[in-house]
Amino acid sequence: MTKAELLQLLKDKDRVIGELNERIDELEGMAIASQAVPMDADSSRMLTIMNQRIKALEEKLEEAGK
Repeated sequence: MTKAELLQLLKDKDRVIGELNERIDELEGMAIASQAVPMDADSSRMLTIMNQRIKALEEKLEEAGK
């Protein structure tokens, strides 16, 4: 390779690296930070009871549909 070809190759690789860095910045901007908060015991129990009731109603609907 000649010196000119090496310099051109370096320029091309620098351009690709720049494009990849821009894409990384774009993806980082799209990332969503989790803001989940643990439930207290009362809320957890209430959610469990509601899920059980929903499941029981779904089962009744399935039986009624047969």
